[in-house]
Amino acid sequence: MNRQQIALKLIHDVLGVDFSVKSFRDRLILQKASYLAQAAGVNLGYYFSWYLHGPYCSSLASDAFSISDELNAESDESKGWQLDEKTTAKLTRVRTVIEGNRPGDRAKRLELLASVHFLVTRKNIPASDAGALVSMLRNFGKDFDESEVASATEGLAEHGFFPG
Repeated sequence: MNRQQIALKLIHDVLGVDFSVKSFRDRLILQKASYLAQAAGVNLGYYFSWYLHGPYCSSLASDAFSISDELNAESDESKGWQLDEKTTAKLTRVRTVIEGNRPGDRAKRLELLASVHFLVTRKNIPASDAGALVSMLRNFGKDFDESEVASATEGLAEHGFFPG
């Protein structure tokens, strides 16, 4: 593992997100959790663009498969490394936003949070305009309702994910 991959693995450990690429759901969780970690100020060096299920980074996907291969070979080069306190504090904000959901809902919640954050920060849709966010999400084939979007924007705002 290179240092970026080690950091990626450690970040998911702190977030309590299993590092798995076995299913589409697992990969979606990894992508969106990584996006939110970067949104919280943990710069991993990945660039996200919009794809079918919200923010996506192909180089992150490649790294995730490489890390998974090493973990499956019972080799974990992240052992012995740890994140600094400042980074851990930033990740605590991410974990707080995503925790409390039943595991079956985690992928959907992460997709919603990451997608809303992306639309607000990259497409300049006001966080206060749940209707416009829902409309844009529907344009992208997402079926989130206004109450879900409002809950996501409130949670993101409460934990400092939007410039104030």
